[in-house]
Amino acid sequence: MEQKPGAGIVREELNSIYSLFACTRDILRKYGPELAPRGRAGGVTFAGIAVEMVNTVLRPLLTKWHPALAEWEAARQPGASVVVHERGWSQIDALRSEVAETRKVLLDLAAELHEAMQIEPLIGQG
Repeated sequence: MEQKPGAGIVREELNSIYSLFACTRDILRKYGPELAPRGRAGGVTFAGIAVEMVNTVLRPLLTKWHPALAEWEAARQPGASVVVHERGWSQIDALRSEVAETRKVLLDLAAELHEAMQIEPLIGQG
């Protein structure tokens, strides 16, 4: 579900994206060879989609925005509202836009994985 512009705290969204990154990376480390069965040359596998997601979708977003947002958060005055402070950041709209684009790419990857596994998607593409 897409968040309304300006709603919520982007830090929470970045934390969720980082959780997805860390969980996927842990799954790949633990089960990697089992997730890309031999004999499926050119076929879609969980590992292939997961590696693409981690390296080309999640890592670039997190590398760029996590430290920048953390730096802005560190400048918040004691007692100041987290939400108001975050919304006052000059980069907040750019970050929200990239998070929204990342969400769309993740939905596309999820659909690709569902198709490869021949199961119905759990969430809609809308």
